[in-house]
Amino acid sequence: MFDLILEIFFLFLNVIRFNFISLSKYILPYSLLPKKDLHKKRVLITGAGSGLGKLLTQKFADRGAILILWDVNLRSVDELKDQIRGNGGEAHSYEVNLCDPRRISEVAQMVLRDIGKVDILVNNAGVATAKLILDTTEQDINTSFGVNVKAHFYTVQQFLPSMLNEDDGHIVTIASAAGKMGSAGLADYTSTKHAVVGFHDSLVAEIMSSGKEGIKTTLVCPYYTHTSMFDATDASTRFPSLFPILDTEYVVQKIFEAIETEQEYLVTPSIFYWVLPGTQILPYKAQKVIAEFFGLIQSLDRFHK
Repeated sequence: MFDLILEIFFLFLNVIRFNFISLSKYILPYSLLPKKDLHKKRVLITGAGSGLGKLLTQKFADRGAILILWDVNLRSVDELKDQIRGNGGEAHSYEVNLCDPRRISEVAQMVLRDIGKVDILVNNAGVATAKLILDTTEQDINTSFGVNVKAHFYTVQQFLPSMLNEDDGHIVTIASAAGKMGSAGLADYTSTKHAVVGFHDSLVAEIMSSGKEGIKTTLVCPYYTHTSMFDATDASTRFPSLFPILDTEYVVQKIFEAIETEQEYLVTPSIFYWVLPGTQILPYKAQKVIAEFFGLIQSLDRFHK
């Protein structure tokens, strides 16, 4: 009996300790938090040629990281690579179709052979077809799940082993608030983001079970963000001070800060830390009326012009 009491005591102690460490990264100003050294760290970013990936690449380049840029559009990452090298940095670009596991494996082996172990893997690439379920084609479904979900499996399978061997690394999963709540007319995107959140949770569980404490993970779930994929021009919520349509540069800055400070979970805007868990226990119709009241349900056409 005494052993059980002691075990429960240490259980509560550890829960409090881990919560304190996590909460400190949300509460304390970024300037006061310890930050990882990114100089000469090898950072691989998928979908690096545009949007969040491109801006995130520039953030890492400013810290002196070695960039490994993957995109289906080779020209876009070649131009970015040349820009980084022109500023005295180091970058490498590759054309990778993330729907092709053979290509992912082929290029991953090239990276490991020619550049070395990937220190930070940022699975950023994403697609959305923006169709109703009854209008979504087989090709739409395959492409969405190929890029948004399956590619995470394939890249992690390639780069996690070397991280485990050295007990050092960081895997970043760019998901979405859509991975926590449904959205009409975005079934392909929403379902893949739910899937990738589940993938990330399982990845964390497997890393923890391996006993490797040097491998960090970060799950990113931003609300609607104005990017090339989501055109948020003139979009707004009823209470924009609480639920703003997010600026791309703001989201990138928050993601970069989360990686630098090894934050495990990033949701932005921060009010969603409270909204998502609170609404998910409610019936669907209750969730819908709350979303309509706050103007969280946006027109499908507004985001895909």
